Amino acid sequence: MTGRNDGSTVDALALLPLPQLLHLLTADQLRGADCVWCYERLNTATAYDLGTQTGTINGVVDSLWYPRACPGCVGQKARKAYYEHSQSCEQCVDDSTLCSEQQALRVLSRRVGRLL
Repeated sequence: MTGRNDGSTVDALALLPLPQLLHLLTADQLRGADCVWCYERLNTATAYDLGTQTGTINGVVDSLWYPRACPGCVGQKARKAYYEHSQSCEQCVDDSTLCSEQQALRVLSRRVGRLL
């Protein structure tokens, strides 16, 4: 599945935190064959593409890597990001219905939750 933003100007998948310690990822995780968070083997029908990323891999700065994730991990990360965002966003404290990031995370959480 792709990171469509369902009418929002914010791509919720881009708000999900990716692993920072790339040396701990397997080659299959770096190329998007396995979930970047749980090692589950992915297929094109259900995998979420998290976009081409750059980082230091095997000492090579600005190496490209292609994280993808399973629906279960996307749902879990989206729910966590939704909660954490609501605790730290000034707009969400005032009126969360006006925060496009919060709304995008809510839509993603609900959409993925239906698949589980």
